[in-house]
Amino acid sequence: MSEYNKINKYKIFIIAGELSGDNLGEGLLINLKQLLDDKIEIYGVGGPKMISQGLTPIFNIKSLSVMGIIEVLIKIPRILKLLNFTKQKIIEINPDIVITIDAPGFNLRLQNSIKDFNIKQVHYVAPSVWAWKSYRAKKIAKYLDNLLVLFPFEKELFIKEGLNTTFVGHPIAFDTNFIKNRFFLEKSLDNKNIIKIGMLPGSRFGEIKKLLPVFIESANLLKANYTNIKFYVVTLKEYKDVITNAFDKTKLDYYVTDNDKERYNIYSKVDFVLCASGSVTMEVAKAGTAMLVVYKLNFLTWFIVKAMVKVKTATIINIILKENIIPEFFQKDVNALNLFRNIKKYIDNVNLRDKQIAKLNIAINSLKNNKNPSLIASETVLSCLRDQ
Repeated sequence: MSEYNKINKYKIFIIAGELSGDNLGEGLLINLKQLLDDKIEIYGVGGPKMISQGLTPIFNIKSLSVMGIIEVLIKIPRILKLLNFTKQKIIEINPDIVITIDAPGFNLRLQNSIKDFNIKQVHYVAPSVWAWKSYRAKKIAKYLDNLLVLFPFEKELFIKEGLNTTFVGHPIAFDTNFIKNRFFLEKSLDNKNIIKIGMLPGSRFGEIKKLLPVFIESANLLKANYTNIKFYVVTLKEYKDVITNAFDKTKLDYYVTDNDKERYNIYSKVDFVLCASGSVTMEVAKAGTAMLVVYKLNFLTWFIVKAMVKVKTATIINIILKENIIPEFFQKDVNALNLFRNIKKYIDNVNLRDKQIAKLNIAINSLKNNKNPSLIASETVLSCLRDQ
């Protein structure tokens, strides 16, 4: 360890834009603290997991949780205010490094705004240049010192633009909790006499508002066809009452939890999962459970996205496999009859389920590097810090 580290503490400024980023940030901070013998001060924005690792937050992570182009446009004044506030905090704290995690709309603008500050800059989770805005790869190469990517195919896209890029691997590939854990198990999950369907309508209120009524309507159609069927929902604490109240108005057999750790047993023990597009699809894939993915935005946002996107799938597993093994429905096709018919096919056809699961396993295994992703990420950050 250098003389600098023997005397002083490194100042780390780190921002996670969403709760999925909070998970990555937690792993990064745990390993970074170990590598630096806790000689570290942590500032920025994160959720409960990063805060538990010593992060001093400058504002609530929920302020950055905005989905969709139009939703962002509506909130531009607030976002610009947060950007300026964050930039001023960076000036005030004068950190040794700024690490941003995901949320490229906010975080990459922030990184660009501090490019002349003589501070090391690292971004964790590549922007989806393979899907749209491919020019961003060249642009961010001008101000980032290193990019940490989760998927192997992303590395070459950025290296060819001259950006130091590290494939860390995806943490989900190393997660053993889906196979064996001691977390709470809802008893009915072990009942082989019932059909068990996971329903994951999203992690934002806007998503839930759009998708939950359709999910429940499709559940009613399923119940009309299968007498012994139960539905399982994993959600956040702030949405549990909304979801429970909606299910209470039905005659469905259901179970709703906001205990995050219960998801390991639910995802791995249900027969099929209906879920909103997002990082949760990676967890369901790791759990080895077949799924159907839906994606629903407001009309204008969808119109813009459809015009700009270069790929024909919203699910990263499909992109990794170069095959649409996970069925998807978008926009107006997200209706109860379509969802019911598709789920029914997978309930009735074990071979169809097994085929998808086999491909999910191939995709997940491709996401492993030679070490734990959080350790590789922290070693890369440490290398940047010492290269000052």
